[in-house]
Amino acid sequence: MDLLTFNQFSVLLWKNFTIKRRQFINLISDVLTALVFPMLLLLFRAFTSISVIGPQYYIRQPISGIPSFLENPQEWELAYVPSNITVVKEIIENAKRNLNISIKVKGFSSETEFEKYVKYDYRSHRVLAAIVFDNDFKNSNDLLPLQVKYHLRFVTIQRTIKWPAIPGWQTHLLFPIYPFFGPRNPKDHDGGSPGYIKEGFLAVQHALDKAIMLYHEKNAARKLFDGIRVYIQRFPYPAYSHDNFTWSISVFLPLMFILMFSSIVLSNMRSIVWEKEQRLKEYQLIHGLNNWMIWASYFFTVLFFYLIIIVLICVLFFAKASV
Repeated sequence: MDLLTFNQFSVLLWKNFTIKRRQFINLISDVLTALVFPMLLLLFRAFTSISVIGPQYYIRQPISGIPSFLENPQEWELAYVPSNITVVKEIIENAKRNLNISIKVKGFSSETEFEKYVKYDYRSHRVLAAIVFDNDFKNSNDLLPLQVKYHLRFVTIQRTIKWPAIPGWQTHLLFPIYPFFGPRNPKDHDGGSPGYIKEGFLAVQHALDKAIMLYHEKNAARKLFDGIRVYIQRFPYPAYSHDNFTWSISVFLPLMFILMFSSIVLSNMRSIVWEKEQRLKEYQLIHGLNNWMIWASYFFTVLFFYLIIIVLICVLFFAKASV
């Protein structure tokens, strides 16, 4: 940058700060308006408490129980794919007996046929689950391989969903969308949403796994299952601090920061529009100033006042008051 450009830029900065100085009352009001929101946060922080919750212990839950919405199991269906394989039919019948309910069994030759049934047949709302075997069967009399691959397909929106739980199984998420302290669904002994016990997912999975094990090793597996009952239990969770301030303000904090800086943004927009209306920018261009230089002067002027506000906010948030 040569000396002439530097002098021109300095004059532009002087002009912008002179205008701000002449609008001193508006400038002070903008700064104070920006500081109102941090002061409200501090005030709210003073009236909210931090409580210690826990430790949490959970009761074991049986996984072989049927879902509560199956009042008449004979009206419900257990679908399976493929239906033209003998060993698959045998496995599904054994799984039905393991569920110990009088549920109907309905087979489909392919997964596409099952999807058509769900889309176009009104009776499909009574399908509890669909068991889809993903093994490569060549003939109808093929044996079940030792390495079995299957899918359990349940309804998209759970039948036992309750607010504020998020509908859907959320299988694409490894972690919650909104992180939080403490255990997930802390009051639910069965784990809560998405409802692997309430929806019958674990019951169907356990009955199917049991049928597969009995198929491969009937005597040993029968002896094993006759002597045990399977339960699941959530891990206990240690005591943790629950901050009511963080929990209640997390949703509004981004909006509050936007409102915090909106006043000075509107003031700067008003100044720029006023110069456009008075044709001051055209006068400056006629006198040899560059367009980038004018906008750069606006940028550094705004940045300076933003830095002042940010420093004051940091002082409010992090300075320790001496008692």
